[in-house]
Amino acid sequence: MNSIKITPDWVRNRKNTGEKIAALTVVDYPTAKILDEAQIPLLLVGDSLGMVTLGYEDTTKVSLNDMLHHVRAVARANVKALVVADIPFGWNREAEKALYCSRKLYEAGAEAVKIEGGKEVGQIVKLLISQGIAVMGHIGLMPQFLGQPPKYRKYGIDEKEKKQIIDDALFLSRLGVFAIVLEALDEAVAAEVTRLIEVPTIGIGSGKYCDGQILVFHDLVGLFPWFRPKFVQPKLNMALLIKEAAIAYKKEVQSGL
Repeated sequence: MNSIKITPDWVRNRKNTGEKIAALTVVDYPTAKILDEAQIPLLLVGDSLGMVTLGYEDTTKVSLNDMLHHVRAVARANVKALVVADIPFGWNREAEKALYCSRKLYEAGAEAVKIEGGKEVGQIVKLLISQGIAVMGHIGLMPQFLGQPPKYRKYGIDEKEKKQIIDDALFLSRLGVFAIVLEALDEAVAAEVTRLIEVPTIGIGSGKYCDGQILVFHDLVGLFPWFRPKFVQPKLNMALLIKEAAIAYKKEVQSGL
């Protein structure tokens, strides 16, 4: 078990220590318990649950009630890890709505929130922090705003986009976020952002130079085989193991064992 309760300040203070931050998404009580026993310090109740748990086609279908349900389940595990919750689509472009949503997530057991966006969410980030809510940023590929059909690609390839990403990262850092997720950035751009800002970067598909990494739990263990990002290297084939166990169980039942 983690020997101390992980806080946003603990995450912030890992910057420039050489200690990389390992983070995973989580959606339920038993997984939260297991990952905490593995001493994963940061657990994100991410809106990716819409796809890997609820069967939605993308994250925009995830409601606040969906998020609250899963945050409560994770909170019941009483983990030492820091529990961060995504502000879902539709709640992160108006300051008062974002504040209401964040307070509900905190009441459910979240200890910080994550919001997608750069300068366009500045007033929201300011308000949340002023109200004592810890905020994690998220720039680069932002799944809530990919459009239809979604366009998955690397970000920061051209100079204009690179400048915007760096500007957004510096802006969020100065506002007081405790960390920033960098998703699907060009590796060199992610490295530059990591060097320039004063808070840790948590990469996903952005190369090895970030201060930490986050993965969707289902991708880590091969539990969602129908879609796998190119950068993911599963440590298990859980889908196959479950299928084999179910087949073995069926045979036992049919044979009268």
